[in-house]
Amino acid sequence: MKLYLRTLLIVLLCIPALAQSPDPNAILKRIQTSKQDTNRVLAYIEYGQYLENQNLDSAAKYYLKADALSEQLNYDIGRFKFRSNYTYILNLQGKFEEGLKLNRESLEIAKRMKHQVNIGKSYANIAASYTYMGNFTEAIKYYQQSASQFDKLGMKEFLPRLYISIGTAFEHANLFNKSVVYKQKALQLARPMKDSLQLTDILTNIGGCYFNLKKYNEALAHFKEGLVVAEKIHSDIFITQAYAGLCRTNRLLKNLDEAWVYGQKGLDLARKSGNVFLELDCLRALMFLAEDAKKIDLSAKYTKEALTIAEANNMTDHLVELYEDYATDLARQNNYKGAYDYLMKYSILNDSIQGIDIQKQLQELDTKYLTAQKENQIVTLEKEKQTRNTLIYGLVAGLVGLLVIAVLAYRNIAFRKRVAEQEVLQLQQEKQLVATNSILKGQEEERTRVARDLHDGLGGLLSGIKLTLNSVKGNVILPEESAMTFTRALTQLDGAISEMRRVAHSMMPESLVRFGLIDALSDFCEGISASGRLKVHMQAFGFDDKRLDSQVEVVLYRIIQELLNNVLKYADASEAQVQLTWVENHVSVTVEDNGKGFDIKNLEQNKGAGLRNVQARVDYLNGTLDIQSKPGEGTSVLVEIVL
Repeated sequence: MKLYLRTLLIVLLCIPALAQSPDPNAILKRIQTSKQDTNRVLAYIEYGQYLENQNLDSAAKYYLKADALSEQLNYDIGRFKFRSNYTYILNLQGKFEEGLKLNRESLEIAKRMKHQVNIGKSYANIAASYTYMGNFTEAIKYYQQSASQFDKLGMKEFLPRLYISIGTAFEHANLFNKSVVYKQKALQLARPMKDSLQLTDILTNIGGCYFNLKKYNEALAHFKEGLVVAEKIHSDIFITQAYAGLCRTNRLLKNLDEAWVYGQKGLDLARKSGNVFLELDCLRALMFLAEDAKKIDLSAKYTKEALTIAEANNMTDHLVELYEDYATDLARQNNYKGAYDYLMKYSILNDSIQGIDIQKQLQELDTKYLTAQKENQIVTLEKEKQTRNTLIYGLVAGLVGLLVIAVLAYRNIAFRKRVAEQEVLQLQQEKQLVATNSILKGQEEERTRVARDLHDGLGGLLSGIKLTLNSVKGNVILPEESAMTFTRALTQLDGAISEMRRVAHSMMPESLVRFGLIDALSDFCEGISASGRLKVHMQAFGFDDKRLDSQVEVVLYRIIQELLNNVLKYADASEAQVQLTWVENHVSVTVEDNGKGFDIKNLEQNKGAGLRNVQARVDYLNGTLDIQSKPGEGTSVLVEIVL
C-alpha cells in the first residue's frame, strides 16, 4: 500500500498556482500581439500553466520558450518563473535530479533579487524534489524553512500546501492520525480561499489518508467531493487521482463493479496525460482488483506494466515493492525460479537503499579521528607538566636565601601544577567519554543492522518459504490429518514472521531516526496502551519542532523504554505518566506509575540489571537520576540532563 502513498505525494506537492478561470484565448492573443519583451515571457508562462491540466508536453514547450526569451532579455523574474513551473513537469516525468538542480538555481535567483516570497517558494520546491527522491529528512528541513518564511511574511495563503506536505511526510512514517491533523488544518484554511485547484488537491489527499486509516466511508466522501471540484476545472491530474482513490475505496467496500469502472477510467486518463505516477497508481489499484477476482494472469499483467514504467523512469523507491509484488505473482503461476530472481532483486535493491555499511564506516572513521586528537593533547600536556616540575625545583634551589619570595613562588607554581593535572584528568575523562560514545554508537548501529537484517534478510527468506509452501499446498493432495498439520505449520510461520517484524521494530524504531524522540515515544506509548496491560499518558513541553542531538535522543529513548518495561514487569500498575520538558539547555524526563511501589532503602542491595542500565545511560549524559517510591504509593523516576 505504500506505493499509493508515494503516488499521492508526488501528485500533490508544490503544484504551481493557477488563476481560477484562465481565458486561453485572451492569453494567446497577448502572445501574438506583444513584442519580444517581458510581457511575452509572462504570457508564455501563464499559457503553460493553463496547458498543464491538458497536456504536459505542450505546457513544457511554452515554458521552454519563456526560458529562451528570458535569457535573451536577461530577465531574472522570467528565469525564476520558468524554473518554478518547469520542474513540476520534470517531477511528473520522473526526472527528479534535473528538477532538484533547477529548484536550487531558482533559490539563488530569488536570493539575488532579494525576493522574500520567491525564496519561500524555492524552499518548498526544493523540499518537493527531495520528497520525490525519498529523502524525507532534507524535505522536512526545507518545508520548515518555507513555512517559517511565509509565516514571517504573514502570507497564510501558502500554508495549506505546506501542511499537506508535512502531513504526507508523517504518512510515509505510517503516522496516519498525525497526518490527518495537518491535512484537516490545510482544508480549513483552503475552503475560504476559493482556489479550486488547491481544494481538489487537498480533498483527494485527505481521502487517501482516511483510506490508509481504514475509514473507507470518510475516504469515499472526500474522493467524491474532490472529483466534483476537479471536473469543474477540467483538471485531468486530479480527476485521475480521484478515480484511483474511488477505485481502491470501492474495492474495499465490496462495490467491485464501481471499482473496475473507476480504475479503468483513471488508467486511460493517466496514459492520455502522460503522468507516469498516476499510471502506476491506477495499475496497482487494478492489480488488487484482479487479485481479489482470482484473475491471477491479469493481476500479473498489471504488475508487469507498472514494473516496466518504474524501471524505465528509474523509480528506485517504487521498484522495491514492485519486485516483491511481481515475485508473488510469478509464484502463483508456479514460476518459482522467476519468483526467486525477483526476490533477490528486491533484497539487493533494498540493501543498496539503506547504505548501513557506508554509514557505519564513516562513523568509525570519525570516532578514530576524535580519539587520536585527544591522545595528542594528553601527550602535549604531559610534557608541559614535566617542564613545570623542573621549573619548580630550579626556583626552590635558586631562591633559598629569599624564603618569603620562594614560598610565594612555590605556591604559585604548585597551583599551576594542579591546574595542569586537572587538565590532564579532564582530557582523560573526555577520551573515556569518546570511547563510551563509540560503544553506545556501536550498540545502536548493531541494533539497527540486526533489525534490518531481520526484516530484509530473514523476513524475505520466510516470505519466500511461505510462498513455496502455499504453492505446494495448492498442488499436492494430502490426507486430512497431514493437511491440518500443514495448515498449522503455515499459521506458525505467519506468527514467526509477525514476531520477527515486532522484534526488528523494537530494536530500532524507524520513526526515532526520521522524526525524532517525541514521535517515536508517542508510538511506543500508544503501542503499550493498545496492548491493554498498561495505560500510558505522555506529555512533552518545549520541544515544538526542535530536535535534540540524535545520540541524546537515542539514549533518552532507551532510558524511557527501560523504565516503562520495569513498570510492566514489576509494578502491577494500571496507569503510567511520561513527561518530557525542554527549557533552555535543561531537559528533564519523569516516569510515574500507580503501582505497588517499593522501599527505597532496599534499592542499592537489590538493584536489577534494568536500573543499572538506566543509571549507566544517565551517567553517559552527565545527568542525575532520582527515584522516589513507597510501598503501596507507586513510583516516580526523574532524570535531568544539561545539554
